[in-house]
Amino acid sequence: MRDPDARPVPDVSVVIPAYNAEDYVGEAIRSVLAQTIAPERLELIVVDDGSTDGSGAVIAELAREDPRITLITQENSGTPGGGRNPGIGAARGTFLFFLDSDDLLPEGSLERMVDVAIEQGSDVVLGRLGSTDGRRVPSSMFTRTVLDADLLKDRIFQTLGPTKLIRRELVERLGLRFPTDQTVGEDQPFMAAVYLNASRISVLADTDYYLTRYRTDGANMTLASRDSASFAIVAMRVAAVVEQYTEPGPRRDALLLRPFRRPLAGALGTRWLAMERPAQEALAEEIRSAVGHLYTERLRTALPLEMSAKLDLLLAGDLDGLALVIQHVVESKSFPVSWDGEGFRRVVPAEIDGLVSEDLRRTALPKATGRLEDLAVERASVSVAATLTIPGLEGAPDALGLRLRLRGGEDVRDLEILRTDLAAPSGGFLVRGRADRLPRGVWDLYAVLRFVGPDGDDGPDGAADPERAAGLTKEIRIGADRSPAIDPDGASNLADDPEAEDRLLAYFTKGQGNLSIDSGAVLHRNLALARGEGLLPGEDGAVLLLVRTSREPQPGDAYSAELSGSGRAAAKQDLPPLRLGDRLIGLRLPISASTAGTSVRVSAVLGGIRSTLPITGIAHWPEASAGFGLQEREDGWVEVLGADGGSGPLPPASSASASAASASAVIASAATASRKAAGSTARRARSAAARLLGGRS
Repeated sequence: MRDPDARPVPDVSVVIPAYNAEDYVGEAIRSVLAQTIAPERLELIVVDDGSTDGSGAVIAELAREDPRITLITQENSGTPGGGRNPGIGAARGTFLFFLDSDDLLPEGSLERMVDVAIEQGSDVVLGRLGSTDGRRVPSSMFTRTVLDADLLKDRIFQTLGPTKLIRRELVERLGLRFPTDQTVGEDQPFMAAVYLNASRISVLADTDYYLTRYRTDGANMTLASRDSASFAIVAMRVAAVVEQYTEPGPRRDALLLRPFRRPLAGALGTRWLAMERPAQEALAEEIRSAVGHLYTERLRTALPLEMSAKLDLLLAGDLDGLALVIQHVVESKSFPVSWDGEGFRRVVPAEIDGLVSEDLRRTALPKATGRLEDLAVERASVSVAATLTIPGLEGAPDALGLRLRLRGGEDVRDLEILRTDLAAPSGGFLVRGRADRLPRGVWDLYAVLRFVGPDGDDGPDGAADPERAAGLTKEIRIGADRSPAIDPDGASNLADDPEAEDRLLAYFTKGQGNLSIDSGAVLHRNLALARGEGLLPGEDGAVLLLVRTSREPQPGDAYSAELSGSGRAAAKQDLPPLRLGDRLIGLRLPISASTAGTSVRVSAVLGGIRSTLPITGIAHWPEASAGFGLQEREDGWVEVLGADGGSGPLPPASSASASAASASAVIASAATASRKAAGSTARRARSAAARLLGGRS
């Protein structure tokens, strides 16, 4: 008989603890067996932790079908750790991977993680987490792939779940096993010890490597109800691991933020108020004994005020004061912030004023966000409007501004402010401004918040002087968040056909999507341009706008029409281009006698830059034969007119002679331009347009 120990050592041992997961564990196992990693590189250990449903039978049947599966059956341990530990003991692989019985591994996950671990010498590999049902998963550490990640800088310590690839030798050397007296949070001290002893940690963020699932029976362990003590145990055990494997100092304090800000904060919330006083006193003493000596001044000031105030009171033994502060935080969520001329301070209500230390009240400006509300480019001017939101700020900034910074240079241009609203409506503070005749260059847009210091004066326009050193000026990049009414392709003055040095293009940057202004086409040197050549009416009511482009049409080119008025909501419609000749296309406009009373505007997106495309040829439009008229408005829109310039349709003409004459004039104009550019293009354009508009030649 073959010795089991003589089998080749697999690269990875996947451990699945299962308890009453009959409807899920089969899919979890099959997702492992379907991995692209070579069969001999994988073993799967499934621990049936005393299931009372059909889980055991499901696992056993799959184990009979695939020799890579090892089934361990035991009495119910009552905890996830009790299900994982036997799997660790039975594992032979170079690496361990823990998969919950209700979750899935996407195809290719194990092979990629194992190969990276081998190539990089990694002790831990984190693969990006996903969900099959929109369930929230940790994400801040998966913004980019990092092959040699830092616990703090790359936010690794913010995810202490066990769903990682871990070198088994590290686990055995440290003698690590999951606590068996915790139903939730047992993975956190385990993973903290793994991280703090790993020689290299790699993060893979290019795709999802693990998929969580929400159990319809509500049996997800992480969703189970918990009391204050269960949160406190997690915090104390993680803090003990940090203390064991680090030296006192800034790094230790930074790592301790995780257990203090999360599980310990969970312990000192509504669950604390639900406890009887004797239980509060006992747990408070346990917390003081476990973490009181780790609560350094550096950690104290790094924690949110709400948490520091609670810990100050708990460690001082003032449980009545602690209850009052917890009650306030439960009702108000946090302490608002105000500017007092020297800095920002937390505003503490009178009833708990004496319970919150003065030295904790100084704080930074709450995170401010901006939303672009309006964008327009007209000739040599750019106009923008933005709203600024500062959650938690009591009061308002002293002034708002808009600022352009020259990319790659030191030049700064403040926009002329046309309007501000500091009343702080629900939509935020409003600022609207305009910049005229920007020098050549690429300019990045910022919103500016100004808070005046104790010596600050108001300028002649009532705005705070931003040069006062005692005050504060904060710039916020604008554009990534914007009103849906703003075109994602930006705006430009290309419709005015300016010279290259006068071109003004407002566009959104790749990646972050913030607003920048290219003045003089610095980045967009080889812009493709389009201009209208005239209108062709058709006997079937069709209207074709002839358009000439500065280059041959390309796949990314797009054209659209906006319709508004006559009781209808503004709507945008794509216009597929009809190829008529070299650099000549036709756009079939969605207007007719039945749309009288509406207005239309056409736009082109060439090379990622949007511009308005003027509708030309209106002077030649045969309104009598077409049954409707056209009139250009001052704002560039073209209005569809009915009889006598009204909203009803004109009476139909008895013949198409006027229409044909107008079409001939427009085609002739296009033909003249085409002959100058490319010989026989005009004849092809005339023939193609005539066919499209009802068979005339």
